[in-house]
Formats: sequence, structure tokens, C-alpha cells
Amino acid sequence: MTRDELVPLYGFVQGDTLGLLVLVRTTDTVAQLAAVLQEAATMRIAPSADVFVRHRHARLDPTLTVAAAGLTALDRVELVREANA
Repeated sequence: MTRDELVPLYGFVQGDTLGLLVLVRTTDTVAQLAAVLQEAATMRIAPSADVFVRHRHARLDPTLTVAAAGLTALDRVELVREANA
């Protein structure tokens, strides 16, 4: 069983001019991570339902937890719109 810990991640939302540092829990899903990234960038980028999270050029399954996806402290993730996959 995975411990519920906070993990800082560097996030880059497609179309945004700034990188983001977000805190998520190891038990959060990748879909929840996507929501956190969109919320953090909402002042500059309109939220979209058609997005996915990419890590090391691989699309992450939105149902995986942050821990199961292999994300660790200060990893870089990207939030990408479906049309630009």
C-alpha cells in the first residue's frame, strides 16, 4: 500500500507562459493532477475537458495514482490538449 504523501511536481500547461510548481498527493489520480494544473493556470489558460498528462514523452493513464504512474518529487509533467497529441 502506498503512503499518502505530498509530492511537488513541475507542471507545464500547453499554451501557458509560466511553469507551475504544484503539490499533489501520491494517492491522487493523474486525472486529479490534470485538474490541479488547470486550476493553477486558469488565470492565463481556459480549462478544457480534452487534455491529458504527459511525463517523459509518454501519455499517462488518467486512472493511475501519482505513485502508480511513477511520479516523484520535482518530476516534470505536461498538460497537453488532445488535438496536439
